Amino acid sequence: MRKALVGSFLVFLLAISFTGQTDEWKRHRNMTGNFTALFPGDPKDTVNKNDSGVESHTLLARQAPAVYTVIYTSMSDEQKVDEATFQVFKNAVFKELPSCSVNVEHAAEPRLADFIGRWYRLNCDMKPNAVTIIGNLYWGKHYAYAVMVMFPSNAAEPSSTGRFLQSFAVL
Repeated sequence: MRKALVGSFLVFLLAISFTGQTDEWKRHRNMTGNFTALFPGDPKDTVNKNDSGVESHTLLARQAPAVYTVIYTSMSDEQKVDEATFQVFKNAVFKELPSCSVNVEHAAEPRLADFIGRWYRLNCDMKPNAVTIIGNLYWGKHYAYAVMVMFPSNAAEPSSTGRFLQSFAVL
């Protein structure tokens, strides 16, 4: 389950393109992923994994120069939700991002009931470009989420970063 989320995140980061733009923000409701969030346009949904008991998707939309993404994994078996389990999840995600370092970490905003969450600002040296990633990781009994905004490090943080992150909610 964690490998599906982590692997998908890494593949996405390596393939990221900062082209395309839309000005229309839309509320996206994802029943399978059990969440809702505002996206700049209709997000593209890619299936990362779908097998016995685990399903993972990446939803992304672009508004140059940023990419807004929610990666979710749903698990049929109940997972333990405590600090130790969250740390295992977080370490697995960051292990797949060896060229990224955590610049800032604090409590996730928004906070989600029955989830452990943290907010991160990552600096990533994705040759030939440097990328900044801002967002939240959430770990719950049946769902794990990475809600992230990615943009070139030489660009200003998009003014819509807070709007996107604050719009995320579980159903």
